[in-house]
Amino acid sequence: MKKIWKRFLAYTIDMMVVMLIAQSLSGIPFLNKQLDDYKKYYQEYTELVENYQKFKLSFTEAFEDKKLTEKEYQSLIKEYPDYEKKLKEFYEDKKLTEKEYQSLGKEIDSSYQKNYEKVYYQIEKNSITYFIVYLITVFAYFVGFNKITNGQTLGKKLMRLKITNNNQDSSEVSIGNYIIRAIILYQPIYYLVKLIGINTLSMNQYYNITSILYDIQYYLELIIIAMAMIRQDGRGLHDFLAKTRVVLLDKDGKEIEESTIPLSKKKKIIEKPNE
Repeated sequence: MKKIWKRFLAYTIDMMVVMLIAQSLSGIPFLNKQLDDYKKYYQEYTELVENYQKFKLSFTEAFEDKKLTEKEYQSLIKEYPDYEKKLKEFYEDKKLTEKEYQSLGKEIDSSYQKNYEKVYYQIEKNSITYFIVYLITVFAYFVGFNKITNGQTLGKKLMRLKITNNNQDSSEVSIGNYIIRAIILYQPIYYLVKLIGINTLSMNQYYNITSILYDIQYYLELIIIAMAMIRQDGRGLHDFLAKTRVVLLDKDGKEIEESTIPLSKKKKIIEKPNE
């Protein structure tokens, strides 16, 4: 279990490093010609979300007594002019019933969702440089850097972990195997599809494809975690496909990995030591 936590912390540290590098590089105006548009739409996105959340809270509090007074109505349309049209439709007779309150809430939620998707789509369209930089960083760090350091990213170095061949020989892990690990574990395919999709698909198509890929990514991560926790050798799907394993190191950098003998065989050895 100790090794699992070490691997989780190493993964977290490494992803923070990758994200920091990608965000820093994509935040340089010289490299990112879309930066101004990205900031504009991101500001619009932030204001949209904040305004919606504040309105929902104020609207809920105003109707807490199951009625909306004229004073409360005037206060809402003054503070949240974006929702004035919807409020007027339902408060035309100067009263708001429980049923109307529920219907208005649903219409506001639906309107917000549509606006949210439009604005976020624009953010994605202006994140092309980030997608490219992220992809380059993932392969440079998890393939190139791993190859140079012989299986130790910064996270693994700090946690005293190392990637080795599963056959336990002295040969180094190949670049091809590092690539397989990177594709499965850090899933750059998701960002590659986003990069291609944002330039070729409509908004609805883009959201449908990325939503499906996100679900696949989520379940793949669960499989990797489950395998790493259940298996005695701690190998996840990425290790199986790349023919690698992660070992613990002592202070001198020597492997102190536990035996990889299956538990069933260990029991037989303990039960029948003379055989």
